[in-house]
Amino acid sequence: MKLRIPYLLAALTAAASLFYLADTPGLKAAPLINLKTIAGEPVNLAVPDGKTRLITFWAPDCPISERNIPSMKRLHERFANDAFEVVAIAMPYTIESDIDAHIEKYDVDYPVAFDSTGEMSNAFPGVRFTPTTFLIDGNGRIVWKHIGRIKEFDAEELVVAALQPQQLATR
Repeated sequence: MKLRIPYLLAALTAAASLFYLADTPGLKAAPLINLKTIAGEPVNLAVPDGKTRLITFWAPDCPISERNIPSMKRLHERFANDAFEVVAIAMPYTIESDIDAHIEKYDVDYPVAFDSTGEMSNAFPGVRFTPTTFLIDGNGRIVWKHIGRIKEFDAEELVVAALQPQQLATR
């Protein structure tokens, strides 16, 4: 009987962890927020403007976030002529100078914002770990949420599906 209690506790802990880590069901509308990039450019998620966005919450000290940067850059470049952009949002616990150093080190050419107050990460559903990535279609709906390493090919397929056919540039 004594051996069963630890197993039961382990099973309950595992179940609670899975519930905590699980993607948020029923994702629909992106949060109605405005943000400014490190460069001072506005990004308005409050008004759907027909632009599809890949929003990634990251941290410079997160190795998985760091490994995602080349994929994010390629996606940003691949769809640069379409109504698409990648926006990276650094978590509130990040040191701002580390953000600048990462932008320079990896020659990041997509918009990067700093969530210094936690308002942005709290507005999105289930941002608990980095990287957490959302794909928002041109109508302002969250169509995909992913935690962890991005598989570039899969993300590219999702971006193409989210872009409205009239938005795709002639290839």
